[in-house]
Amino acid sequence: MAVWSPADGFPVLRTARTVLRELTHADADALFAFRSDPEEQRHNDSPLTEPGQALELVDRLAREYRERSVVRWGLEFGGTVVGLLGFNSWDAHHDRADVGYDLSRRLWGQGLAAEAMAAVLDFGFDRMALQRIEIWTESANTRSVRMAERLGFVREGTLRGYVRADDGETRHDVDVFGLLRGDR
Repeated sequence: MAVWSPADGFPVLRTARTVLRELTHADADALFAFRSDPEEQRHNDSPLTEPGQALELVDRLAREYRERSVVRWGLEFGGTVVGLLGFNSWDAHHDRADVGYDLSRRLWGQGLAAEAMAAVLDFGFDRMALQRIEIWTESANTRSVRMAERLGFVREGTLRGYVRADDGETRHDVDVFGLLRGDR
């Protein structure tokens, strides 16, 4: 199979229960619904506070895709986008990227994110020819840590006090996980 390039068009991935596809402006309301939940975003970016921010996010992800720095899919389940996941900080020269994932809280614990991430990892190693994929997650985000471990990632270290919380004062540790092509 040929190595994929963004020039080939945005990839659509399918799993048993989900479709991973490019976000459009039509997804903005659904995106806002889960990206504005403070509990859901506790370990991610600051929650969205205005519906227009969801449109800006769709536009930013499309621009970064064209610039070949990210590949982020909307996770569609039951006909609605309920999550956002994919490659951040894609470095084609060094054949590596880090992945992130974000799922509507009402669907936590059902294995949807892990199912979708398995498809993303397959795409990264098999079609993008990545040699290394990383997950950087707050150490306190136990759901994310467990998913990284279930997917076969190896904890490579902890960056102490690495990120500042939204309150501007509190610092959080970040765990770095790695998965190499040969680990699979």
